[in-house]
Amino acid sequence: MLPRQVASQVPTFLRRSRSSLTKNKIPIRTNLKGAALLNCAQLNKGSAFTREEREMFEVEGHIPYDVHPLEKQLVRAYAQLKKQPTNILKHAFLASLRDQNQVLFYALLQSRLKELLPILYTPTVGTAVQQYSELFRRPIGCFLSLPTMHTIRQQLESHAQAAFRYKTAPGAKGGAPNRAFDLIVVTDSEGILGIGDQGVGGISISTSKLALYTLGAGIDPNRILPVVLDCGTDNHSLFANPLYMGWKKPRVRGVVLHEFIMSVKELFPGALIHFEDFGNANAARLLDTYQDVVPCFNDDIQGTGAVALAAIMSATGVTKTKLSEQRIVVYGAGSAGMGIANQIRDAIVQTECLSVEEANARFWCIDRDGLLLKSNPKLAGSQHSYARPDEEVVDWEREVEEQSALRLIDVVRQVKPTILIGTSTHARAFTEEVFPMSNPTALVEADPADINEWTDGRALITTGSPFPPAKNPITGREYVIAESNNALIYPAIGLGTVTARATRLTNGMLLAAVQALAALAPALEDPELPLLPDLANVREVSVSVAAAVMRQAMAEGVAQVAFGPDADLEEILKAQMWDSVYRPLELDE
Repeated sequence: MLPRQVASQVPTFLRRSRSSLTKNKIPIRTNLKGAALLNCAQLNKGSAFTREEREMFEVEGHIPYDVHPLEKQLVRAYAQLKKQPTNILKHAFLASLRDQNQVLFYALLQSRLKELLPILYTPTVGTAVQQYSELFRRPIGCFLSLPTMHTIRQQLESHAQAAFRYKTAPGAKGGAPNRAFDLIVVTDSEGILGIGDQGVGGISISTSKLALYTLGAGIDPNRILPVVLDCGTDNHSLFANPLYMGWKKPRVRGVVLHEFIMSVKELFPGALIHFEDFGNANAARLLDTYQDVVPCFNDDIQGTGAVALAAIMSATGVTKTKLSEQRIVVYGAGSAGMGIANQIRDAIVQTECLSVEEANARFWCIDRDGLLLKSNPKLAGSQHSYARPDEEVVDWEREVEEQSALRLIDVVRQVKPTILIGTSTHARAFTEEVFPMSNPTALVEADPADINEWTDGRALITTGSPFPPAKNPITGREYVIAESNNALIYPAIGLGTVTARATRLTNGMLLAAVQALAALAPALEDPELPLLPDLANVREVSVSVAAAVMRQAMAEGVAQVAFGPDADLEEILKAQMWDSVYRPLELDE
């Protein structure tokens, strides 16, 4: 029971007595019948319609006689998926399933998440993006193009009006906030997964991220809007493709985005905006510009940094050391590497009371021109913060005496890092203790099995892509390699932010998420276990992480809901999470 003085601050949709045990028993009301109901992916049950539902909603004769529950449908759907000969065809099969039966789509992915995630998302989605115009069947999401930017608001309003909404019986314990969308996933497609500018095809990234928010944290998929900003493209091979469906003009930057964000702020107040795969030149700038204007999040910068920081915090917990005691070398000073460095630096400042300058001094960052130095005229964005004074390295030895730049081997020999982070995509670049974060596996800086061998099993390892266990050369025990998958944290950050109805996503909320994830590390109980939880348990992980985000949002005064100190936030979150189950239907006459 919420204290009276606090409950008044909680919106109606959170004060109702719906619980995690009863939410899926609440009937959904609809006036759709027959073929119209079967064609509504959000309500279609296919062969799982009960005998009573078939009669009431006039679907007898539209489907075969036998009733097959969801469990039997999953067997059939998985068998059909396995018959697809390539990963891109498997991806297309999943997209088709999503368009036909929303519950079955998510139930199939949820039942085999670790197996099917590479099909839904990386690496297969990269091919889906590149072949978007060839594979196109039906539009999913919002396409905002530069030539029609004067009607952005109307286009967003049209999506809001068309969005599916569950209708429950009068007095039923359910419901949702008044805004049409809780979360917007938007890309301008300029920096897609290391394959660069992909124009309108980037919508596939937004739709895949949408699915991960639902799979990972139970955010209602019907309350997330995937968006692509089609501002042209500098990928001229797309111009040459007669089937290309986007605006065939050179890319124009910065014009559409501001109008888009202001429209979202007005139409869907408090909705979280997720920036995805914007170009390196814009990603950090956009976050800096808008993070105090709307709740927003950049997964490439903040998500990658957050999950890496959680793994590092787990490692310092295992080794009983402090973050401020580490010597951190980042190999790959692009947006991902700088995002990780920023997250670690901010955590040092917030948790150990060092100044920003003192925390920056714990880092040595390397890009294609070598160690970042103050004299480098090519420094951009966060690189300025981590550039080392030139006088510091005057006497450093170089592997190749003739070269002026300090390469990875030179820095490692001089600094003797306790943490080595790889975000360079320079395959097999590392030969010492490492945190390789590059994706995919072919571009990782070191194989975990080699690291384990080189260090006699003493290294604590996490990677950006899945790897098989590595055998400890001393004990013979298999060491499970933790995967620093962003899906372990960003869905939960989104869930906590939208449930708290936060006006901003603060650094404190991000750190709370990181600390909550790090606290769940199996390695804290046994150093031979992974530094991060298993992705298969992401739903349970997300509840704990999202609750921490909510508590921090309320503590900082940015939450528009408030609960008493004894409130069971985990149960409140579970009660709001969307589950891939068939709920009963009632006829709305």
